[in-house]
Amino acid sequence: MKTANHTEVRGFVFQGFSNFREHQLILFAVFLTLYLLTLAGNVIIVTIIRVDHHLHTPMYFFLSVLSTSETCYSLVIIPRMLSGLVGLSQSISLVGCGTQLFFFLGFAITNCLLLAVMGFDRYVAICNRLRYSIVMSWRACTILASSVCASGFLLSLVQAVAIFRLPFYPTYDLMKTENHTWVSEFTFQGFSSFHEHQLSLFVVFLALYVVTLAGNVVIVTIISVDRHLHTPMYFFLSMLSSSETVYTLVIIPKMLCNLVGLGQPISLAGCATQMFFFITLAINNCFLLTAMGYDRYVAICNPLRYTVIMNKRVCVQSVGGACGIGLIVATTQVTSVFRLPFCATKVAHFFCDIRPVMKLSCVDTSVNETLTVIISVLVILVPMGLVFISYVLIVSTILKIPSARGRKKAFATCASHLTVVVVHYGCASVAYLKPKSENTRDQDQLISVTYTVITPLLNPVVYTLRNKEVKDALLRAAGRKLS
Repeated sequence: MKTANHTEVRGFVFQGFSNFREHQLILFAVFLTLYLLTLAGNVIIVTIIRVDHHLHTPMYFFLSVLSTSETCYSLVIIPRMLSGLVGLSQSISLVGCGTQLFFFLGFAITNCLLLAVMGFDRYVAICNRLRYSIVMSWRACTILASSVCASGFLLSLVQAVAIFRLPFYPTYDLMKTENHTWVSEFTFQGFSSFHEHQLSLFVVFLALYVVTLAGNVVIVTIISVDRHLHTPMYFFLSMLSSSETVYTLVIIPKMLCNLVGLGQPISLAGCATQMFFFITLAINNCFLLTAMGYDRYVAICNPLRYTVIMNKRVCVQSVGGACGIGLIVATTQVTSVFRLPFCATKVAHFFCDIRPVMKLSCVDTSVNETLTVIISVLVILVPMGLVFISYVLIVSTILKIPSARGRKKAFATCASHLTVVVVHYGCASVAYLKPKSENTRDQDQLISVTYTVITPLLNPVVYTLRNKEVKDALLRAAGRKLS
């Protein structure tokens, strides 16, 4: 771990419109008016497109996505600019600046690419209008919008990480500084307690990782290509598998490198990035499982209205909501953790988890601990409670089915999901809701291995071995391949 005794840059200060000091109140009034008009206009556009079925077309779908992105884009920048104009705090922490840059670039690139997609939509509508409904299908529109967003934030991540890996040197009027030892990077202790077994652990974890990746890719592919699986249940499953795949990519490769002695120190920005994506995807998975529980509830307890309630728009909004909650909570957690000053450099874990990183701080972290517990309750116990209520209603409905065969079939549709739910929420509850000092470091690592390595593996194993429809789809795909 490298540390250096010199002046540490811990934040920046915006100069803003300091050259127009005498006009700042006028600028505040003008920008506030424009900001409110922007927000109101975009909210109206999104609401009108949502409620008016005449506007449920690809063109207006992309317009609603663009309006949503523009709204978030303005929220990232303008409120802070307005507060600076009226003399409120103009300083921003290093992590806050990195977060603002990440979201600014992400939404800016997303907007550019969305405009390109809208141009393609108009091209198809005018130059190939007979095939318009086929080319610009709902699935194609969803994939285009998702790809645009993913591309924007991927490029944003690359750019933000590249910038915040640079050293920053203070000038007397632009930075807040503090003279003390600067922790610039962390090292993971990993599985140092099992030093003689590290090669064996590497082989086991690598095998599990490859099976997890292969299994989740197979699930996503088979759901995409087999029209029999184009239902809300399997749409949510494909989203969960995609999320689990990225979730493992965030943690396991670094862990495997450390096990064979190839691990390098991780920078503060790298650690914050890993924590951000870990939290986002973990919470996204929690709420996706809740959405899947609700889907099963509607399918069994209200089957006649299933296609109306669980339509494509509701499914996409549920996935977007799960991802949005993950992003908001991750931003809150990462910002609160990386505002702390750090005095130690060795993370007693194999990845940048919240509590192990907080233990490296020089100051009291009681407030952060309380925040972590509150968030854990909200994102673990609340979804778990909703799933529990769904299954109480499901079981009571199933027991009313007169035929034994009908009851068995209904239970079978829920068994796979229930298995994943029990393991996922069980591990998360033990890891984040237990008292801080209850377990040893080795026990904490064992729990972490369960929800970072074993739980993502459950998805492909449970849904391919225990789910008849997925097995039938695999057999159909294999049959087509052989023929």
